[in-house]
Amino acid sequence: MKTFFLSFLLWIAPLAVIAQEQAEDLTFKSGTWNYNYYVGDQQVSYDAFKKKLMENNERLAIMFNSGKNLSLTGIVMGSAGGFCLGYDIGTRFAGGKGNTLLLAGGGVAMGIGILMCYVGEGKMKKALTLYKNRDNNTSLTIGTNYSGFGISLNF
Repeated sequence: MKTFFLSFLLWIAPLAVIAQEQAEDLTFKSGTWNYNYYVGDQQVSYDAFKKKLMENNERLAIMFNSGKNLSLTGIVMGSAGGFCLGYDIGTRFAGGKGNTLLLAGGGVAMGIGILMCYVGEGKMKKALTLYKNRDNNTSLTIGTNYSGFGISLNF
């Protein structure tokens, strides 16, 4: 009986672990006012990118989309704040009387916009990292130690 069990563990059990198809690599790069999306090495539209992500994991697609929206909102807010800040500083350098409220409001809006953009991109990167590592979380190992054989299934 031990021989049968050992032969099952060493020869048959590893065959039960079926290699899953490797998912295509999804990446994005930040452009000036938008993002460029890639499936493998090919640049695709956001709709195609989102569809590919949605096919594999809807939760990650929603997470990626919310990060994208947060980042783009941060870009718009930071740009508006930067314009107000720059306008007031330029007015002061030209010898005019600046508006302290415009200066402070522009600085705060620009800071919050930069923070929102950073957090949004982090969320997008986290979603793609989870997408890439989803197959690496499952493993079946057979090992030995001083007390005998052991099987470990991690998922």
